[in-house]
Amino acid sequence: MDSSGITVYYLGKVYRYQKSVLVKKILRDLNLNPEEHLVEVDGKIYTEDRLIKGGNVTIHKVTSAG
Repeated sequence: MDSSGITVYYLGKVYRYQKSVLVKKILRDLNLNPEEHLVEVDGKIYTEDRLIKGGNVTIHKVTSAG
């Protein structure tokens, strides 16, 4: 992981954080429902209570068809 910062990718946009941040803060900052999105950090899924110290974050919208 790159400890110099966090790069977040969502819907073709890029957001940057300079310090460690909780997954739930990123979701809140982007006004995203945690029940409708998965957060992937360097290829691993993180829950909203996990602290991201650095790396690349991709947020995926999850839909259920049932």
